[in-house]
Amino acid sequence: MGANWIVREAVETDETAVRCIYNACQAQGTWAEGNQKYTEKSIHSFFCRHKEQGEPLLVAQADGHVAGFALLWEFREWKTEEKTMEYAVYTDPDWRRQGVASLLLEAVKEQAEACGAVALMACIDIRNLPSLWFHENRGFTSTGSFTKWKKDGSPVTVALYELELT
Repeated sequence: MGANWIVREAVETDETAVRCIYNACQAQGTWAEGNQKYTEKSIHSFFCRHKEQGEPLLVAQADGHVAGFALLWEFREWKTEEKTMEYAVYTDPDWRRQGVASLLLEAVKEQAEACGAVALMACIDIRNLPSLWFHENRGFTSTGSFTKWKKDGSPVTVALYELELT
């Protein structure tokens, strides 16, 4: 990574970059979330919702360019005895394979630990082979899957990956 990278909390002026990155990732089709594309108005609501709920929204920036972003929220799918958090990372297609996701993952791990989390979860569409590989090579373990996720009305199998933080 030859660029001068910083990871920081996203601010309102990052909304356009985050929207473009998210929409580009959604267009590729192998993302666990729905295919909703964000508009200028809906991305602003997205930012406000995360800020109001105290959920970190981080960006990785190199030489003034936002190359990726990460979200962190409490894992809500199942009740857990100890605090478990879920995260997502999105990287600008032009910046992939340059360490952006790894940089954001490290920042997310620090944020999760600071929030008292003992584990970090990733829910990954099983067709997203690069993401599965990424997580397996960073210490995440597969803990199962579920098949009731719907994307564009079609069932999608989502793999659950967990990383113990403590």
